Amino acid sequence: MAVLSDLLSRVRLELGDLQKNFTFTATGDGTTKVFPTGIKPIELTNLYITVGGAAKAYPADYGLEADTGIITFTTAPSNAAVIKITGLQDRYFLDTQLCKFINDAVTQHTYNRTDALGSQVTLSTIPPVEEYPVAVLSTIEALWALATDASFDIDIQAPDGVNIPRSERYRQLSTIIQQRFEQYKTLCAQLNVGLWRIEMGTLIRVSRTTNKYVPIYINQEVDDNRRPERAYIHNDLTGRTPIPTTAQIYDITLYQGDSWYAEFDFPFDTTGLTFKAQIRTYPNSPSLYATFAVNTISTSSTLSKIGLTLTTKDTAYMPVRAFWDLQATSANDANYEQTYIRGQVFTTQQVTLD
Repeated sequence: MAVLSDLLSRVRLELGDLQKNFTFTATGDGTTKVFPTGIKPIELTNLYITVGGAAKAYPADYGLEADTGIITFTTAPSNAAVIKITGLQDRYFLDTQLCKFINDAVTQHTYNRTDALGSQVTLSTIPPVEEYPVAVLSTIEALWALATDASFDIDIQAPDGVNIPRSERYRQLSTIIQQRFEQYKTLCAQLNVGLWRIEMGTLIRVSRTTNKYVPIYINQEVDDNRRPERAYIHNDLTGRTPIPTTAQIYDITLYQGDSWYAEFDFPFDTTGLTFKAQIRTYPNSPSLYATFAVNTISTSSTLSKIGLTLTTKDTAYMPVRAFWDLQATSANDANYEQTYIRGQVFTTQQVTLD
């Protein structure tokens, strides 16, 4: 499981773009509002500004040009007032800029790829072994941005014979990008992940009588008397793209015969809404395995909490794989029905029986 903050730290390490603390002090004259600090780029998150010992709030009291390090006050600091600015300075990129590179790298690295459970692979579901290749690809994206900036530099040749080869910086960055790309390509080929993974597929036979796919089951030993488990095959060799949905996806993993409980947050007031959630073999299936017990924990205009519960009796005969969703209806509108969460239910069969 990858965390954005961990990848951000790793990319900064790969780029040599480490952050450091800074302090800037100036004196107000009663008229000047704009103060160039000469420090760039500056992180807004950790920025702390005081004028005459009084803290100033963003954006009510001042504005920040993060890339240039210019502070613009809403009201000019009074004459002789001491302005003190402390915060974090980056070498090349702001956190927000590096996060864009990381998100682009994750999108490319996981393109058209689903996990073994059929869900879209995202940043939170990337295996730990793939975190470093993603960090390398993010570093490549950042290096391309630096190379684009360096490409505008031209060599300087002075009349006295002094030669400053400023374009050498672009050539060095181009070399680093090529080496990093070969590194990413090698890692992807060895791990069979990312943009250089080998695509493999299993062919499914189509029945001549029904014109439907003949199901495939996972191989079992001769003396294995368990019920055969069906294998859901990806027919498209380039991967499978899940169907777009407006509902949030939440897969439930539980153990057969054990109770289960989870809380869900809603960024609005759920007063007047009635929630219902069920588990079925597949969508629109007539086989109902369980109905969740729903209780409202708290409600407010900005945050409401709903709790879902399954008892031991509910999970006693749960199939290995099933589907569920959470729907809401309104007491004030008979035509209102909204599905907020959906997903799959994966059950591990129990060993110890009563």
